[in-house]
Amino acid sequence: MSEILRSLKQTPASSIDSSCIPIHVKGRIRGRLRPVTFDTLRSPSEITAMTEWRESHSEWFATQFPVSEASTLRWLEQVLNDDQRILFFVDDEENTPVGQIGLFGYDEEKKTCEFDNLLRGRKGKFGNIMIYALVTLGLWSIEVLDIEEGYLHVFGDNQRALRMHRDLGAEQIKRDPLIRTEEDGVIRWIPVPVGTNTPPEREMVTSRIKRETFLRLFKQEDSN
Repeated sequence: MSEILRSLKQTPASSIDSSCIPIHVKGRIRGRLRPVTFDTLRSPSEITAMTEWRESHSEWFATQFPVSEASTLRWLEQVLNDDQRILFFVDDEENTPVGQIGLFGYDEEKKTCEFDNLLRGRKGKFGNIMIYALVTLGLWSIEVLDIEEGYLHVFGDNQRALRMHRDLGAEQIKRDPLIRTEEDGVIRWIPVPVGTNTPPEREMVTSRIKRETFLRLFKQEDSN
């Protein structure tokens, strides 16, 4: 199955349409998931957009640093060369990129993965496209990658994301207390060291989506 992720990331720009996953909403295509590929590294406009999206949402990342197009390029190279990971642009109905969403830590044996990097960069024609992008990626991961469980990690004060996860049928299974550290301009939110009395400043919430729950909620809707 990892070959599928590798193949998508190697799709040339000339045939990218064939590798896109349509985003269906009540029988109508409202957008698509377009794989981020090696050709993306040679697209200045897309690198600029992804840099701006990351910078505007930096407070919701566990590691926060000065974002630049150079750092975005380095990060994308890591994503593209990781066979357990893939990133998609979320395109609207006019094929304009309005955000991104990713799949991380794909485990072919355990049939698990993590959904990450859900970022809305700009408002598309359809206001709720990011929610349906996550639904689409969830269904695709089940049907194509045979995923049994998907995991989501967000800060406990990200109420909007937590509501979205709840609507997707996710159950909270862990809350890890965190403290803030900073070194050389890089902020990291790390677990409270064991054996210390340091009061936590935030929490990282881990939620789990089970295959049967997700299909019960969304498979019928997707087929309409």
